[in-house]
Amino acid sequence: MYKKPLQSRARVTEQRFLDALRELLQEKSLAQLTIDDIALRANLNRSAFMKRFGTKKQALFILYEQYCDRVLAVMDQITRDLPKYAQAADVCYEMSKQAEQQQQIDFAANRAMHEIFQEKLTVDPRTKAIFLRCVDLMREIQKMHMDGTHASDVGAFAATQLLVTINYNYVLKAMPGLPMNSETRHQLISQLVVQALKT
Repeated sequence: MYKKPLQSRARVTEQRFLDALRELLQEKSLAQLTIDDIALRANLNRSAFMKRFGTKKQALFILYEQYCDRVLAVMDQITRDLPKYAQAADVCYEMSKQAEQQQQIDFAANRAMHEIFQEKLTVDPRTKAIFLRCVDLMREIQKMHMDGTHASDVGAFAATQLLVTINYNYVLKAMPGLPMNSETRHQLISQLVVQALKT
């Protein structure tokens, strides 16, 4: 059973393993990786990894947790900044940029979590939590920037699905037809998201 390290030396060791895992996941799938690969890249030993995590999936879950924490922090900041945006499209543009940026930073962990999803065909609770937090943010956008006239759960869910899926697939290089120019791409995505918010 995983226990969060309390001592600074143990935290440093854990982060070395996680950094090694992140790097290796840029090169190989989770299934192709071994614990020995991770230990070697971290310049530590296998037994230290086993004592800390037990399995490579557990290490991935900790890595993914770090991504989730960053994404939730970004959404909290956007929520605080909502009154600063002139219209819904401006907020959605910023959300699209941030979604792509966070997914690029933690592409390896996201792709590995997708591998696990394909094995079990169940969505990780942390992924659900991020999605539902984004739905809540979309509801706030509807209320604040659309006079509440178009506020609906269907719209909030549809907008979230578009925002997450399009950006994830772009980072995955599965949507080569999207504009290469970042500003143009995020404007297009924000327009789609705003239209979804109105449904």
